[in-house]
Amino acid sequence: MKKCVAMLLAALIFTVCLAGCGAPAASGGASAPPAAGTAAPQTLLSWTDMTPEEGAELTVMGGAHLTSVAEYVLQDFMQKTGITIHFEKYSYDEYPTKMKIAMSQGDSVPDVLIVHDLFIRQFVEAGYLMELSSILDRENTLDVLTPVSFNGGVYGIPNQVTNQFIFMYRGDVYDQLGLAAPATFDEYFAQAQILKEAGYYAGAWDPSKPGCVNLFLNYLYMLGGDVLDTEGNVSLNKAEETIALLQKCYDAGIWHKSEQSNSDEYWTAFNAGKIAAFPGAAAHVAYYETNADPNGQGGYGSLRIAPAMKFSADGPDTYLNNTELWAINAKTKYPNAARMVVSYLTQTVEAAQKCANIDEEGLMARFGTGYLPGLEVLAKGEGVAASEPFGGEKTVAVLAQDILDKADSILLPYVDVRSSEINTIIAEVLGEMFLKGTYTPETAAAEMRARIGKI
Repeated sequence: MKKCVAMLLAALIFTVCLAGCGAPAASGGASAPPAAGTAAPQTLLSWTDMTPEEGAELTVMGGAHLTSVAEYVLQDFMQKTGITIHFEKYSYDEYPTKMKIAMSQGDSVPDVLIVHDLFIRQFVEAGYLMELSSILDRENTLDVLTPVSFNGGVYGIPNQVTNQFIFMYRGDVYDQLGLAAPATFDEYFAQAQILKEAGYYAGAWDPSKPGCVNLFLNYLYMLGGDVLDTEGNVSLNKAEETIALLQKCYDAGIWHKSEQSNSDEYWTAFNAGKIAAFPGAAAHVAYYETNADPNGQGGYGSLRIAPAMKFSADGPDTYLNNTELWAINAKTKYPNAARMVVSYLTQTVEAAQKCANIDEEGLMARFGTGYLPGLEVLAKGEGVAASEPFGGEKTVAVLAQDILDKADSILLPYVDVRSSEINTIIAEVLGEMFLKGTYTPETAAAEMRARIGKI
């Protein structure tokens, strides 16, 4: 069962499509869109500074895995506060639509929501969410608030932030071949040639699958490009360079043909000892804890984590693959209780440590929240579980330190509700190019822009 849960742990955020391509207008009793300058300075409150309304009974809604994590983390909180909380869990492609329908009708439920960055902007602009400056310690929260910042207010607080692009690899193979984690993409490509000669792959990619868009996005953002600019305009800056780099690697045969970390074919190859490097999203670390088989035909040695290699001089050191944000329905009947829940989940060291150490039957979580004091504690390894597949390394500690080191420059790409459809188009064009030879990198990028322009 853990294997199934792990495959859902960080379900690809790019393969679903929420109905509608823009922010919905407020209607049916929903709050009006926030006006400029509505967020007046407020005294910062922690969850212990507030008293819940008598008989407070909240509903928390979100994707199944992250809502289950919240249910686990809030167990002691509910006992201490007496707040009753119901948890509504839906698939990734269901939950945004359910939230949208409820709040557009002016419903008070759900009271508390966890929403991915590409969906939340429409809720912010429609006026569905409560302004949260009163509980947000800005100086001690990682600045990834662009999706929820509007007219001087903040309408969400980050949850998982240790989902950056990193380098993962088999330490035993690298030691045997005299290799070290690459500092640049050129080093990675040179190592991939050595790995290939030794009978190993340096990753995995299957252009016939919708998930092929994820490697494209990894490379695009690490090259310093973007899909949408900061104003939400379609850019695909550096798309040609990205596609050319994919073609170089694909033609060199350095990747196993499968969806990395997200297919049975991949895990069969990995557990047969065929894959020695697997750069990708840090959330995938938990996948290896539940899917790597030490008794497989080839074993897997001792896995290691390293910071992402630089792709270009003007590219970022890393980027956040995605983040999720906690928000509150502006129509909730229990605003104090709701703020207490969100404050506890996002602004306490205690909650950060719990999110980093969940390993229950059917539930695995290994991430740090956006609260910087929590990340600092995790980076020291305090109360952090060791990961057996990674040689006993405290993987969350490594990821937390990496985020802290890059806190001033971390890139959170602009995404919105169109991104799912955009990524479907990109995947289709990549499949046509690599499987049918339809395009060159230049014409493929042009075709992507042309199709996206029709959305």
